[in-house]
Amino acid sequence: MRGLRAQIFLLSVLWCFVPLQVGAADIQVTAALEPATFGQDQAARFVLTVTGSGGAVKPDMPVVQGLLFTYQGQSSQTSWINGTTSSSLSYNFSVQAEKTGKYTVPPVKVTVQGKEYTTEPVQCTVLPAQNSGTQAGGSAAGTGTAGSGKDVAKSIGFMQVTPETERMYSGQVVPFTLKAYFRPDKQITLKSIPRLSREDFLLQSLDKEPYQQKERLDGTLYNSLTWQGTLSAVKEGSFPLTVEMDAEVVVHSRSRFQGSPFGSSFLNDPFFSDILGNSFRRDIKIISQEQEIKVLDLPTENRPDGFSGAIGTFALTVDASPLDGKVGDPITVKMQLQGRGNFSLIQAPVVTQKQGWKIYPTSGTVKELGKGKAAKLFEQALVPTEQGLSAVPPMQFSYFDPQAQKYVTLTSDPIPLNLQVSANEPAFQPQKNQVPAEQRNQQEDKKDGSQANLPALEPPHLAPLQPELGKLVPYIQPLYQKLWFQGMIILALFCLLLALILFYKQRRLIRDPSILRRKEVQRRLNEHYEGMKRAIAVQDQELFHQHCRTAIQQRAGEVWGLAPEAVTLADVEQRLPVAAPLRRVFTSLEQSGYAGEQLTQAELEEIFQTTRSELDTLS
Repeated sequence: MRGLRAQIFLLSVLWCFVPLQVGAADIQVTAALEPATFGQDQAARFVLTVTGSGGAVKPDMPVVQGLLFTYQGQSSQTSWINGTTSSSLSYNFSVQAEKTGKYTVPPVKVTVQGKEYTTEPVQCTVLPAQNSGTQAGGSAAGTGTAGSGKDVAKSIGFMQVTPETERMYSGQVVPFTLKAYFRPDKQITLKSIPRLSREDFLLQSLDKEPYQQKERLDGTLYNSLTWQGTLSAVKEGSFPLTVEMDAEVVVHSRSRFQGSPFGSSFLNDPFFSDILGNSFRRDIKIISQEQEIKVLDLPTENRPDGFSGAIGTFALTVDASPLDGKVGDPITVKMQLQGRGNFSLIQAPVVTQKQGWKIYPTSGTVKELGKGKAAKLFEQALVPTEQGLSAVPPMQFSYFDPQAQKYVTLTSDPIPLNLQVSANEPAFQPQKNQVPAEQRNQQEDKKDGSQANLPALEPPHLAPLQPELGKLVPYIQPLYQKLWFQGMIILALFCLLLALILFYKQRRLIRDPSILRRKEVQRRLNEHYEGMKRAIAVQDQELFHQHCRTAIQQRAGEVWGLAPEAVTLADVEQRLPVAAPLRRVFTSLEQSGYAGEQLTQAELEEIFQTTRSELDTLS
């Protein structure tokens, strides 16, 4: 009875393992892309599934122009259905597209238990991104452009430029406010400062750092950035004013973790998107809406003679010191122009009365006061040359007022002056080439007696001979005779020779790709030799056969000009003589693989030595 039970138990165990072996022999490799249609701002999932075996090698994805494959790991699954065991191994890749269109993923080669399997090609369609805006009134620029329309404001953000006036004069400096709005759920990184899109205007000034705050427009909350600046027009006419700025937006894919059995997956949160690679960055260009600006030329009617191009509104203050000096003492006059205008083009006020004064050039510095206002301070030195002067003359400055649309001339009040006269000195009367009487008499006496006082000139003589040795100068060794200089020259020549050798070696490799192929084949042979040694050490005959057979295919494929996997027993028998040891080895490998013949460690070692020596001499 016990014997019968033992037989039944043994038959049951064998019955369980038979389907497992049959299922393992049926190996299938498939490829799938989910979803087959996705947006440019989304990521799809490409899965390679190996059914029937778990001994697959991670495949290398083919290069597809426009698609980016990122390896996400592997997963395995084992099932038992009606006494039949099946197992599968999946390799997961995320797919992102650089541009829209239809793509075809070519067949992928997967190696399973030393045998190569090929999948079917997979097609997919990439639609335009849903998170990228379009330029106002035009198409997207670069990889993505956000304009100022309502459709873009709902997706990423927009920008507004508000000049103080839409009617300006050529050369006038106009303040403006620039505001950029971004959705709080978007991760935006600014890559440039705002700039004018056209060359019709010049950006005079702009805040280095914008003012940041949260604003609500039409019921929508935005993160806003505000810049204050000034601009000026170059020429007369009507021109559109637009401002642009480069930025980078982080786009999160919404398709990778769809289909969760518990509803919306928490992995779709942006925090996990950054960790799991479920996002990518895209460059965008934010462009403000065009605003028409009319530029007028300055009128020529009633233009003052002292007008130098100043446009704006200004106030003039003048101060002078010291006011109680003497004739010839310099007086420093400080003039300040304060207001709003083109201070970079402003010249100093002019002196209205120049008689009796020596006038020196002016120097000016500009101080920004904020909100488009500034002040320019001029300093000028005036020297009185006459005793009868009673006041510092008025200063005059002319400018054009764009609000009143007329020219304005500012004139300062004269500043009282009290010139003192020294009791020991007469009034200062500068005369040219004035010489004292005593000095003139001395000069005349010298002139009269010049001929009598001249010494007699001696005839020139040759330099006398030096009977004694003078001071010796140390010998200066030339640079080329110094050892350190010679060493540097030798080192430089050696480096040049080494560079030439490397250059010609690289050039040879480029011209003869077979050299690189031979090196690659030798590298693979060495790897198979090491694998054969490990197989001999652990008595793994199947692993030894695999490495030995692949090594023969690699070497024979290189010599015979065939693909390594295409080398078969028929090729070996056709190209090698009957007595060739390599032919016997390859034949024995084929026979032992099918017949299951077990070889001893000594026989494996002999096959290894024979294979290695024959492959090294195969030609």
